[in-house]
Amino acid sequence: MRNSNARLILAMSSIVMLVGCSAKQAEISQGMSDIDRQRDIQKQQVEQHADVLKERISENAESQQKALDATKAELDAQKKAADERKDQIADQADFAKKNIDDQVKTSKKVVDRNAEAAKAALKEAKDRVQ
Repeated sequence: MRNSNARLILAMSSIVMLVGCSAKQAEISQGMSDIDRQRDIQKQQVEQHADVLKERISENAESQQKALDATKAELDAQKKAADERKDQIADQADFAKKNIDDQVKTSKKVVDRNAEAAKAALKEAKDRVQ
């Protein structure tokens, strides 16, 4: 009887131990599942945060590009105005030079006429003296 009691106790303690191990295994398994779930949640949060940062970067880049395009358009307009003013100055300089050339031509004609008139007066005076 003692032997059978010992066997019974041994069997019961084995069962209790198996049940305890099984419960511990379930607890460990549940812990592993919780860790996996937390890992997935954290990865998803990291991805969402990265997406928000990328969107902000895209918006900032787009805003800067629009500002640069506006500045470029303004600079292009200023360059066009400067080029037009440069052309006007060149045209005015050409006109002034032509005007001076015309005045020189006219002045030379006047000088020639005055010289011819002086020669004619001198010749007339010489003819009167003779």
